[in-house]
Amino acid sequence: MGAAPNPHPIALRPVTTPEDAAAFLALPARLAGLGWSVPLRMEQAWLFDPRRNGFLDANRVTRFLAWRNGAVVGRIAACLPEDPAAPATFGFLCCIEDQAVLGALLGGARGWIGAGGRAAMLGPLSFSINHEVGARVAGFDRPPMLHMPRTPPWLPAMLEQAGLEPVQDVLACTLDLAAERHRARFAALCAARPAEAARLRLHGLDRRDFAAGMREIRARYNAAWAANWGAVPLGAREVESLGELLRPLLWRGEVVFADWDGAPAGLLSIVPNIEPALPPHGRMTPGAALRLGLALRAPPALGGARSARIPMLGLMPAFRGTPAGAMVLGGLLARALDLAAARGWGRVEISWILQHNAAMLNAMARLPAPVTGRWRLWRGDATGADLRGSR
Repeated sequence: MGAAPNPHPIALRPVTTPEDAAAFLALPARLAGLGWSVPLRMEQAWLFDPRRNGFLDANRVTRFLAWRNGAVVGRIAACLPEDPAAPATFGFLCCIEDQAVLGALLGGARGWIGAGGRAAMLGPLSFSINHEVGARVAGFDRPPMLHMPRTPPWLPAMLEQAGLEPVQDVLACTLDLAAERHRARFAALCAARPAEAARLRLHGLDRRDFAAGMREIRARYNAAWAANWGAVPLGAREVESLGELLRPLLWRGEVVFADWDGAPAGLLSIVPNIEPALPPHGRMTPGAALRLGLALRAPPALGGARSARIPMLGLMPAFRGTPAGAMVLGGLLARALDLAAARGWGRVEISWILQHNAAMLNAMARLPAPVTGRWRLWRGDATGADLRGSR
């Protein structure tokens, strides 16, 4: 598949110098025409800075570049958590359409992870399942929303050709605000059951004590997602760092906490989809900063975001499958959709959702919010063994 094999050798080298790091950051913009996301370079540099990203306190990370004829033709990062229950991962993948280049990158990640004592790796994940997830396998007709990876359509087949085994799909469901029926139904439910509705309290993150709010997000997130496939708890320093990235999104976005009889019951976040405002070259020039600032702060008519993403929507375990849980989920979604209407966000994506999460997918169907995108994760043996058909 793809282009004819290139006879020139590939050199795989770790990122060790500032020049290497700059080449790592610059590659997605160079290869954007192949279908890769182009993240902000300053944000990606921040992610690999141990002084700023608390995730790196408890996770070892290395990066590799693939070179051919003096030019960078691919990149990858590998992550080795200190927690033995957390999977070793590969991610931040970007390369030309060449099986040999992809194989060299995966080989570098495999070798480094295997030398660290792990038998397998999971990915693409940048860095963990709490961050950017997967390679896209469906929904190529829609541009991805903020922090939903854009990857080329040829990548899944090449990952499997490299010996990786698909293990999980995650989904995006998108609601057209003009067609949603949820808020009217939820209002009628509350009117019919006022005693139960009175037991539900929804409240936002207190921006006056942002650090305390982030601690509450961590506590609820870790409890609500603990039983999910591939769950990895958020660390204390990690969530502090994520707060730096979340704070500007909350100029017009919101975190909503749900309590039932005063006890924590659920959590939701909704943020503006600023992906269309990100610079195509990934550099934060003055013009790019202006467009991004408008996307974050302004209404749609003045350059603000026109859509939004719900990246967190979860219930505490005790409320799943219960009437109270249905009320909590309904209230969280109604609050988010009220905010979307007030902000002029015409579309809202709920992502991601595990492919086997029937309860959440049924809730999406009732909104209605049909599945509009699908991303996939693969498992690879860290010794390089071919896992296809190993089940």
